[in-house]
Amino acid sequence: MFKKILIGLVGCVGLCAVSQAQRRLTETTLIYKVYFDDTAAATQISSSSATTTCYLKGVSSRTDLVTAAGKQSTLFLAKTEQVVLLKEYGGQRYMTRLPKAQWEQSSTKYREARLTFLSDTLRLAGYSCNKIVATIKDSSTITIWYTKELMPLNKTYLPLADAVPGLILAFESLGADSKVRYQIDQIIFGPVQQMLFDIPETGYRLLEN
Repeated sequence: MFKKILIGLVGCVGLCAVSQAQRRLTETTLIYKVYFDDTAAATQISSSSATTTCYLKGVSSRTDLVTAAGKQSTLFLAKTEQVVLLKEYGGQRYMTRLPKAQWEQSSTKYREARLTFLSDTLRLAGYSCNKIVATIKDSSTITIWYTKELMPLNKTYLPLADAVPGLILAFESLGADSKVRYQIDQIIFGPVQQMLFDIPETGYRLLEN
């Protein structure tokens, strides 16, 4: 009897240690710096003005990509099961609404990617990271660095996030003649404003999907 109790206590201690080592994220803001490398033209643009900000709020998320050309936002709204795309370029603003099923169909290439988990490690923003290489059907690859120390409740904030057992802190997409790298700059723990998920009622031209 004593042996069974001891085994049970050891198991509980192990579960508590895992729980303490991994922080579950329900509301968080992630800010990534974006680096563009046009290998065909042998030029590189690495500007701090190019950023991707991911707002995680429960099972909803919003991702804002801001570059010198403009801004593009992707809103995943869990309650209504729809995706809203907002684009702002110059004085032009466009909105596209997509049912969740249609968005998932357009993202099939990511779900069908072949993932290779590697033993490489790297430290980013103070967190220990592991490496994954995802091979897409068109032969392009995405290299992902993620930490197991942080686990987001939301899995829609970045491509392939649903297949990663932790939080993505950096990823690099490599195509035939271009490379784009995203690397974490800030992690802001705490409440995310609900207004970020409000769909604009005016000011945007509605595009058919």
